[in-house]
Amino acid sequence: MNPNDYKDDKDPNKLTEEELLELLEELKKRKKSKGVSVTLGFMLHKNYVIHMILSLSINILIAAVVFGLGIGINQPFVNMTVVGFMLAIILLTLVENYVKILMFKYAARAMILSMGLLNVMAQIIIWYAIDMLLVQGFHFINIESLIIFAFVFSAFRLVISIYLRKWIYSEKLVFFGGKK
Repeated sequence: MNPNDYKDDKDPNKLTEEELLELLEELKKRKKSKGVSVTLGFMLHKNYVIHMILSLSINILIAAVVFGLGIGINQPFVNMTVVGFMLAIILLTLVENYVKILMFKYAARAMILSMGLLNVMAQIIIWYAIDMLLVQGFHFINIESLIIFAFVFSAFRLVISIYLRKWIYSEKLVFFGGKK
């Protein structure tokens, strides 16, 4: 018999096999509770279809609020029609989600280090492309309006997304993936 084996059996800090299995099961449950993308703030819901519906809804709401605020202070950001607005928001939601997936996959470190500035820059480029693609019904008045709109839009959407995530993943909501 090895003297080291005897010493390990007497160690009061050593966990039993049953305790180790319990800890392992608890870690597995925690790992499954939220995905990485939900934790990092990109996804609003684990189910991608629900995430897209929530993203579209939030984008429509926040864009309408920011455009309304601009009109309210006599500094409109954009000339648009209702159809142009809806088409622009749908395109933004689809393209931005695809771009963010690629950015999380290939530039996650840069996104974290930029503290969201990289996301806003990508959003400005997407808005500019949408403005150029939609010949009728949606045009930013000038580039400054686009940049100001993108920053205000991103700030409002961040706040709403944080509160929405807290509400969805609270323990009260079983339908959206919360605990009973």
